[in-house]
Amino acid sequence: MGKNKRLSCLLAAVLVLLWPAAVHAMPADATPQGVAVDGARAAAFAAIMQRHGIPGAQLVHVRDGREQAIEYGRMRADGGRAVEADTLFQAASLSKVVGAYVTLRLVDRGLIELDRPLWEYWPSPRAKDNPQARRITARMVLNHTTGLKNWEISPSNPAIDGTPLQSLFEAGARYSYSGEGFYLLQRTLEHLTGRRWERLAREEVFDVFGMPGSRYLTDPESAARNANGHGRDGEVLADRVFGWENTAWTLVTTAREYSRFLQRALYRGEGLTPASHALLKTRSSDAEDQAVPVPVDPHIDWSLGVGLETVEGRTRLWHWGDNPGFKAFFMLDPDSGESLVLLTNSENGMQAFKEVLRLFLGPGEYPAVDWAAAQS
Repeated sequence: MGKNKRLSCLLAAVLVLLWPAAVHAMPADATPQGVAVDGARAAAFAAIMQRHGIPGAQLVHVRDGREQAIEYGRMRADGGRAVEADTLFQAASLSKVVGAYVTLRLVDRGLIELDRPLWEYWPSPRAKDNPQARRITARMVLNHTTGLKNWEISPSNPAIDGTPLQSLFEAGARYSYSGEGFYLLQRTLEHLTGRRWERLAREEVFDVFGMPGSRYLTDPESAARNANGHGRDGEVLADRVFGWENTAWTLVTTAREYSRFLQRALYRGEGLTPASHALLKTRSSDAEDQAVPVPVDPHIDWSLGVGLETVEGRTRLWHWGDNPGFKAFFMLDPDSGESLVLLTNSENGMQAFKEVLRLFLGPGEYPAVDWAAAQS
């Protein structure tokens, strides 16, 4: 055996021995039962993270009602604490799926209609001079056909609430990914319910599904649990403070908590009527963004809030997250319930997505990753 191969085997053995990869069992009515990750797969996962320079990650894989979890690496590369089960990662646009679920809950209660213009519920000052923006409905927001830009200005800029919305094309005409649409919907729902988004998400999702660490606003009391993001060369990025919630991108969570949400909300449809649950899994737009055409477009569609990937007749739900220094991804089979959640604290995280999906979900091209990379 060559020197390099002996070193690789030794490294894998050490990783298996030292790694916090086992999962404790959760109540059967809340989440799948926990089992340990086999050593070879845990070592392979570590090798993928190291190869791409990813300091820390959390992963949860659910198959046949059994949950496996991995907490890998460090919260920050320059000697920070080890990533643990309760370490909080920025989920970025995985936030939007929670927003879609909350919206459908309110649709089921008759508080809002999917095809009635949001303007009729709340005349946003950002839309007052834009006739197309005044036609936008909740359905258009959730399937990304609003015609709005992704963002007019940085969503972390306090001036965003005073920045007029501009339309790229007629509302409802075609697909174009937009965070602005989700923020407009959020502000409308806040007006209708009299509740800020953080409270809405906590009451409708986090408290219901056992997600105590998840939040859209930065909590000083949990700051010590926040993973730091990292740039492409491994430089540590400053901890980000979310001073106001935004359903499009400010969710912080753990892989275990987000997996609970996927299993109970998206897979089982808890808290939704069968009709609304179906909307999360059914094509609503073709997701062919004319501004960013890619060869895998025919494989990608969008439901109300969730990406759909169809390969050889098999459709899976998915979404990706892309904040500076954090990359996230999930995939869920709506028929079997098999799911995977991956949260990373590195700008390089997306480079590892396909390898991790193949390691846990099996061989495949996973065109959703190529599509997301083109958008990013």
